[in-house]
Amino acid sequence: MKSKSRILIIDDEPDMLSACAKIISVLGNDPVPVSGAQKAIKYLEDEEFDLIFCDLLMPEHDGMEVLEICQKMAPNTPVIIFSAYGTIDRAVAAMKAGAFDFIEKPFDANTLKILIEKGLRQRNLFRERINLLKQLDDKYHFDNIIGKSLVMRTVYDMIENVSNSDANILITGESGTGKELIARSIHARSRRKTKAFVPVNCGAFPENLFEAELFGYEKGAFTGASHKKVGLIEFADGGTFFLDEVCELPGNLQIKLLRTLQDQKLRRVGGNDLIQVDVRLISATNQNIELALNQETLRKDFYYRLNVINIQVPPLRERKEDIQLLAEHFLDKCLKSSPKEINGFTNEVVQILENYNWPGNVRELENVIERAVTLAKDNKITLSDLPPHFINNQVTPTSFDGTSLADLKHKAIEEIEYKFLVFLMKKYNGNITRIAEDAGLTRRHIHRMINNYNIDPNNWRDKDEKN
Repeated sequence: MKSKSRILIIDDEPDMLSACAKIISVLGNDPVPVSGAQKAIKYLEDEEFDLIFCDLLMPEHDGMEVLEICQKMAPNTPVIIFSAYGTIDRAVAAMKAGAFDFIEKPFDANTLKILIEKGLRQRNLFRERINLLKQLDDKYHFDNIIGKSLVMRTVYDMIENVSNSDANILITGESGTGKELIARSIHARSRRKTKAFVPVNCGAFPENLFEAELFGYEKGAFTGASHKKVGLIEFADGGTFFLDEVCELPGNLQIKLLRTLQDQKLRRVGGNDLIQVDVRLISATNQNIELALNQETLRKDFYYRLNVINIQVPPLRERKEDIQLLAEHFLDKCLKSSPKEINGFTNEVVQILENYNWPGNVRELENVIERAVTLAKDNKITLSDLPPHFINNQVTPTSFDGTSLADLKHKAIEEIEYKFLVFLMKKYNGNITRIAEDAGLTRRHIHRMINNYNIDPNNWRDKDEKN
């Protein structure tokens, strides 16, 4: 059963107070009539209301004073001012002061009904906003960037220190280390958190379309531009613009974006007007910055503008003490959508996970745990639930007994194939076509190897990139 909306009514005239309360009750709400501002303020200290009606002229405090108090004590509750002496000037003054609406007495039931419905919709929007902000804070809280190691505590300190500034940030680290998660965490903790976080993958767009996507375009700017389009930077106005894999950004766009960052203004493709924008730029790359600068794929002037603050995200192999913590986190995450009851990992599995090199970093670990949960038959994750190459890596001289030379050769070949494939994945960022060309194999053969070793190219590839 839907609960009734509680509506506080403040008026010093008993007849008006009673009549208003009856109408509100008939309309299916729960009226709380209060004769006088002082008494109403005490109610606000202890109780919560969905809507507040307040008379403009009262002896203790007038409606404008009550409105100011309500904004401090109940900032997310719409206040409607009413008066028998309504004028345009008074209505405008009330609205400027923060009133949701202004109504002139006497009013009929239909007018009151419409006002209540509008006010309650506004109240629901306030609630949804608060809930979404809480979800945002929960999702990108430090607790969700898992790690207790010293290097990760350094990253947490950096996030804490830079979140409320507008300084541009460059996040560097290998693919799969969680660079975007850190960018979103910074945004969620900043004063910009109520505005948009707009992520853009610099390798995801063809160069000839990228400028129009970033800066937008005017109608008729080029063939097919049948209408004006707001660009991604303009869409991020007031919020955070995240450039992922920034070293992939074409040189001409680096120059244009540099100008935008300096002036906080942009010009759409085909347009003449300069448009003011207020964005905080966070960028990320998994490439070697010094190499990119030396090869001039990254302009130095653009780099200096990006790299006001640098956050280096360590690879998983450099924070082995976090591996079990992360594995348990991903296990809990997978079990939320699985009917299985799994209580953790065997000691052997924990040891293997901690000794593995993790070329795909945290993203690879998450995929391995998801696979293990899918295949698990016991109440713990066992060695047999891990991908084949984890098992192959465990061959030692003591395991030669009962094993034929042919089996050992086969395992050795599998291990070399796996390591070679991982090397090419890292070298070409998961691009199957380029991997096949380098290896002298067909794409079909590469895909067969990927399936055999349960390798996910997305561990090395930008999430929006397609081969």
